[in-house]
Amino acid sequence: MEAYKMALFSMALDKVKFCELFGLNISSEEWPCYGLTGGVIFDRGPGATYGSEPEINWLGSIELTPTFSGQSKATVESSHPRDKKSLEQPTYFHSKLNFVLMARREILQVLTDNQSSDASGRMTEEMIINRVKPTPHGIWNFLDSRGRNSSIAMPFEEAARTFLTEHPVTIRKDAVYFYGRKYRSAALIDTHVFDRVARSGVIKTTVFALTMCVRHIWIELDGLLYELDFMSTATTPEGSVDISLSALKEIDKMRREAAADLRDEIPAIQQEYRDRFKKDTGEDSDSGQRKQGRPIKDGAARRDTDDFNRFRGKAK
Repeated sequence: MEAYKMALFSMALDKVKFCELFGLNISSEEWPCYGLTGGVIFDRGPGATYGSEPEINWLGSIELTPTFSGQSKATVESSHPRDKKSLEQPTYFHSKLNFVLMARREILQVLTDNQSSDASGRMTEEMIINRVKPTPHGIWNFLDSRGRNSSIAMPFEEAARTFLTEHPVTIRKDAVYFYGRKYRSAALIDTHVFDRVARSGVIKTTVFALTMCVRHIWIELDGLLYELDFMSTATTPEGSVDISLSALKEIDKMRREAAADLRDEIPAIQQEYRDRFKKDTGEDSDSGQRKQGRPIKDGAARRDTDDFNRFRGKAK
């Protein structure tokens, strides 16, 4: 179901904002269309269970296609790329790209298709007279300029709450911790939430996250949604900012396992070096006795104290 929600989320968003979530910068003219459709056609996958409660006011109808009936959604099936069948030994292609880079590639492929695909079969005489470019991009701009657009707008905040999945986080005094990563924003700092955390220790809450890329997360505070950015440092490897949620969870799992292993090893490590000290010296590392009173300070100790006070500017 997650993939279906991501598709609806991408439809609802302004595409400049959507591409920025993956680290891509485009102009609004490159991908001008946005908005939800009032009718959705799902196949028999997880989308068949998508809720249609009355509060989903943007959705007018849901249609489920029959099993193994590609012609029931012909406009989708006919646009899929096709591979030529070969009688040779089967092979496969193993990509070097991670999920985020694949998403970037597909976004740019959409822009390529929209501006280069031959859509001359959908051209009307009016479009030809107005010298509309026979591409999906050109035809959409022409029809949209004449008000022939039935898309349903949805604010970003509402789209995030509707289509993104909630995940647990911990707010500490310096940042919001999301599966081991730190997130923060200037707007969130201005709410003084970190001052409240400093008094109470930690605050456990939830955030909204995009499954395919965790460059940003969104936290709701006092009814407002705040976008948080990943806090990179000088030591953050290039390219590690944009990873998928599954990759982040895997890294967090490895981090927790390493921390657990270290906790188990600490007593043995400490005991090993205490034993080495005793073997070399014949004494325990903490041998000695506690005496009453304060230690006696000789002249050298008093001179050291005076020098330290002069260094601090507190010499008498």
